[in-house]
Amino acid sequence: MEPITIITTALALASPYLAKTGEKVAEKIGEDVWNMLKKPFKKDKKKELFPESPNETQLEKIKEELLLKVQNNDSFKNELLQTITEAKTNLNQQNINNQGKVEKQINIQTNTGDIKF
Repeated sequence: MEPITIITTALALASPYLAKTGEKVAEKIGEDVWNMLKKPFKKDKKKELFPESPNETQLEKIKEELLLKVQNNDSFKNELLQTITEAKTNLNQQNINNQGKVEKQINIQTNTGDIKF
């Protein structure tokens, strides 16, 4: 995945946390991603670069700084990519509770090949 794509995806996943939507799962995932984005910066740089509710101009500055970090630090890039992958998986997870008899059930999100009922 390209560095700019990684950063854009990470910021998109963090947006529910920033917007404070109230959805606890999305908010927790967004918070984890947001904290991961702040990780490579020193404390004083974090305060300057990552305000509580960044505006569009601040988000662009964050993207620029993160792009430099991702391009120069493969370890951070891989850790961020892993965090993004886990966040996407957790956001797409479905919990299905069936109280009755289920004869045939499929998960239509991950099927390949022929399916016969």
